[in-house]
Amino acid sequence: MPTTADAYGSMMVLSVEPALTRAEEKQFRQAASEQIRSGGRWFILNLSRAGYFDSQGLEALVWFQEQAEAVQGVVKVAGLKGLGRKTFEIVRFDKKFEVFDNVHDAVKSFH
Repeated sequence: MPTTADAYGSMMVLSVEPALTRAEEKQFRQAASEQIRSGGRWFILNLSRAGYFDSQGLEALVWFQEQAEAVQGVVKVAGLKGLGRKTFEIVRFDKKFEVFDNVHDAVKSFH
């Protein structure tokens, strides 16, 4: 399943599944770019169904954060589990991104 984007109040939730790897990277970048071009500034990456990231997938996450910051936007991460959470910790992305247990908690953090 591709990356999907859903409005959640003034925030945009991008959900990624089943992984973010080389195979999904192009579609993720396209979906993220569309949201930034349409004026989105507050983003939550719902990674609750993304069980795996490869180096290109991780690079795409950094790219998205940089693109959002260039327009004074913010990217927060929600729902990491298992191998995905472990990968974030190993590459220290848990220090680069604000990480929340679920989308609801990430939404609340914007207020």
